[in-house]
Amino acid sequence: MNLAALIKNKTLVRTAIVVLSFLILSLFKDSFVPLNLFTEKIFSKIKGEAAPDSNIVLIHISASDLENIGPWPIKRSYYALLINKLTIKEVKAIGLEVFLSAKFISQTVYDNLLTNEIIKSNRVTLSSVAGNIIQSDEYFLSDSLSYPSSKLLDEKIKTGHINYVEDPTIKVPLELKADGVTEKAFSYQLIENVGTRSYPKSIDVNFISSWKSLKNYSLLDFHDLIQSESDELNNLKDKVVIIGVSDPQITQGLSTNFDEDAPAFTLHAFALDNLIHQRYFRDDYKFASTIFFSFIFILVIWLQKKFNVKVTSLLSALFMLVILFAFTLHVFFYLRLDYWAILLPAILLLLYQLLSELTEKKLELAGAIDEAQILKSLLSSKESELLTFQKELELSGKEKAVELTKKIASLESEISRMKKVAEDDTESEVIPPVEIKNFHSIVYKSKAMQNVVELIQKTAPEEANVLITGESGTGKELVAQAIHKLSKRNRNNFVAVNCGAISETLLESELFGHVKGSFTGAVTDKIGRFEAADNGTIFLDEIAETSENFQVKLLRVLQSGEFEKVGSSKTTKVNIRVVAATNKKLEFTVKEKKFREDLYYRLNVIRIDLPPLRDRKEDIESLVRHFLSIESMEFKISKAVLDVLMSYKWNGNVRELESVIKRAVIFAKSAGRNMLQLNDLPDEIVKGLKLNFEDLVLDSLRQKKFSHSSIVETAKELGDVNRTTISENFRGLVFKILVENNFNFDKTLADIACTDDSEVFDRLQTKMQTFLNNIIEPVSELKGDDYDSVRKKLSSKYKNLPQKFHSYLDEVIRHYLK
Repeated sequence: MNLAALIKNKTLVRTAIVVLSFLILSLFKDSFVPLNLFTEKIFSKIKGEAAPDSNIVLIHISASDLENIGPWPIKRSYYALLINKLTIKEVKAIGLEVFLSAKFISQTVYDNLLTNEIIKSNRVTLSSVAGNIIQSDEYFLSDSLSYPSSKLLDEKIKTGHINYVEDPTIKVPLELKADGVTEKAFSYQLIENVGTRSYPKSIDVNFISSWKSLKNYSLLDFHDLIQSESDELNNLKDKVVIIGVSDPQITQGLSTNFDEDAPAFTLHAFALDNLIHQRYFRDDYKFASTIFFSFIFILVIWLQKKFNVKVTSLLSALFMLVILFAFTLHVFFYLRLDYWAILLPAILLLLYQLLSELTEKKLELAGAIDEAQILKSLLSSKESELLTFQKELELSGKEKAVELTKKIASLESEISRMKKVAEDDTESEVIPPVEIKNFHSIVYKSKAMQNVVELIQKTAPEEANVLITGESGTGKELVAQAIHKLSKRNRNNFVAVNCGAISETLLESELFGHVKGSFTGAVTDKIGRFEAADNGTIFLDEIAETSENFQVKLLRVLQSGEFEKVGSSKTTKVNIRVVAATNKKLEFTVKEKKFREDLYYRLNVIRIDLPPLRDRKEDIESLVRHFLSIESMEFKISKAVLDVLMSYKWNGNVRELESVIKRAVIFAKSAGRNMLQLNDLPDEIVKGLKLNFEDLVLDSLRQKKFSHSSIVETAKELGDVNRTTISENFRGLVFKILVENNFNFDKTLADIACTDDSEVFDRLQTKMQTFLNNIIEPVSELKGDDYDSVRKKLSSKYKNLPQKFHSYLDEVIRHYLK
């Protein structure tokens, strides 16, 4: 089975991964024990410490105690005194974890005293020590068992072994046999004084907290309480007291989840706590958990196939839920599970998912269309065809010359078009920054605009009125702003008014202001634009659009600076400079009596004519670079795009160019590119120059009249492209044109066919109907379902369809779902 086939059969592969994980965990289970314990340590840290049983009290012999009362071993009279005082305080049980070896002859003098106190107390358990321990089917066996000296003096004294097995967790055999004698564990003997229950042969100790969370006293601290007859000692009634050594020089340490070096005797306190509350760990469900978790993974994998849920999301949710389930069982029910039955398949499935995605991308790239390469190949083919026709023309007679000439002209036009499109992947050369000039946001390179700038520089410092003329979008307001910025009035307001955008009834109020009650809606006094521009500059755009009545009032302002607000008889005087602009030739307007001649002369003191963009094409690239830098410094522009922009007429001038660049940047960003290409420009600018792969496919299919073999022939013609690629691009085009024609099938058919040939129509109609029926039939069966649900169920319809056509297929599904 090849890689592509493995990618296709994802459900089987995922199932095999889970089965493989199960086999690995079963065959190499010992290798995963440390990993499982590390996982449990994380669980414990997350949950935190639990409160140990408050009825368990520790009295420990610390390093500080030994410094004060003498070297180790301490006199056994201390133990006798302890037992005596604890008995008086009516403790429930006393456990002396320190092994009282009979080998210390110096201690024998105190043995009788200690033994008497133990017998009188009748609640003491001493520690015994077993030799090597092995586990049989039913029992733990030891080759020897050493008793404390007091036990040797009186066999009735209770003892319990203090041995444990580290495998690698700490397990305490509750009973072990040595020389035919059964010896209970130290903690197990202590619990008999608390109650009786049924327990396993051994317990896996659960260190639920730090040992310091248990109520504990050092030996001298406890002695001080006795000396002072502290009331605190009364709290010891009915408690279980364990006596042991905490000096690290004397006893070994244990590493737990909450202590790096806990005294060894404390494990018996935790074992006792575990026995009382039954919170020791159980690992008899470990293999069952391996089976269970594997089954859950396989079940979810097959459910995912059935319900078509996103794999990554489903597996992530499953992983979190199963981990939470395992966490709960471990920290609240004390079950030791095979956590790697969750982690191992999850890791392997994730790796497989990443690998399959990478492989799919590689396969996609391997089968992807290199449109640039196809275009070059096709261009080369057309050029060879042109040479053939030219040679044929030289040798042909007059009867074939006309036909060949037409073919050559058509081919030359097509080749020219293809050459331009071929440059769409080539970045245009960047203009050196020194060649682009920016004068108060007026970006230019041409001599014509340099003359305009020089005129602005001469005019601005003067007080004379200025008339700016030029087509819409040439930048008249930018010129007006530059004049204001360079004038003596630049510290005061620049007020711009578009006279053509304000109705005749409101223009006077807008410019001159009004008083309260002057007309309906005049609820307060309003300052007009002239007053707002006092001591500054007012820019009157589209001045030719004003009425004669308004022109008379404007003339008065220009002559004397005086006017009356609407509804007021009070004269207001202002000191302003007027810069007017128009996109019309005022001389002709004056002759037509549509504009006052005297006002024209008042405005036309200094005149600045702005040339249209088509007359200063050397500025186009500078403007394009400027607008691109505003959108993003990273954006580039292809040579083909720059050529198209340079050759376009730009009736809307600079304003139109700016809008086109903004639109193109948005389209390029959405395609994930940082270079503007022909596809990003509006159709009216490109004028059929755009040549996408689907256009090449459609042109070729049209030439072959949509015959039965046209798909195969087109695939071969375009460089042995996969037939599915041709078919899917054609299918996408059908959906696209159908949506653009508002689902008018006949118009779509005519647009794609581009011929009156009835046979071509019939063949194309059959192909189109097949494409649509493949959508209509399954959609009709899903009537009543919501769109998102239907789209999921029809995901296979998107499989080989190029991404750019997915939105059109969405619209087709929505249309037929209605």
